Amino acid sequence: MNIPAQGQSSNGTLAWCCLCLVFLCPPATLARDPVADDALVKTAFIYNFAKFTRWPLETWADSGSPLQLCTTGEDELVGSLHHLDKETVGGRPVTISIFDPGLGPKACHILYVAASEHRHFTRFIQQTRDAPVLTISEIRGFADSGGIIQLYRDRQQIRFKINLEVARDRGLNLSAQLLDLAELVDRRVAP
Repeated sequence: MNIPAQGQSSNGTLAWCCLCLVFLCPPATLARDPVADDALVKTAFIYNFAKFTRWPLETWADSGSPLQLCTTGEDELVGSLHHLDKETVGGRPVTISIFDPGLGPKACHILYVAASEHRHFTRFIQQTRDAPVLTISEIRGFADSGGIIQLYRDRQQIRFKINLEVARDRGLNLSAQLLDLAELVDRRVAP
């Protein structure tokens, strides 16, 4: 395994570090700041969601276009997602910005909807409905309401639901490896 020299970044460094943190550190170490640790683990999940998603070719202006991760609202994860700035996914640099409805959903490849938007999250789902935007949130009912990926906690483990029908409707291709790990939303109850 190649470990980057100090000051260098490599594709997957953050994900590798988060996985090491989760699997190699004793629970007492992680318990020092459980909220920050939880946010870092979820950040690694989102990074891997991006790695295992394929967008339509016409989504990209050129081969060097960045993968734009947009956020809306506020919670612990929004701050943690800034760790992904300067990482790469599929050779594309990741950039982080606040979702600007004026620019439209095509300015984002991924939209994270924070917990503070729990009363209005469906409007973000509607705003991105006709664009290849991977929508992600921790808000209860997100995937069942037309969002694509919903993170949740089950027995002290972070898990995720995927609304595969919505992902396909938006032209997104999610890898089989990702789908094998997910709870899939029953298409009969999804909008």
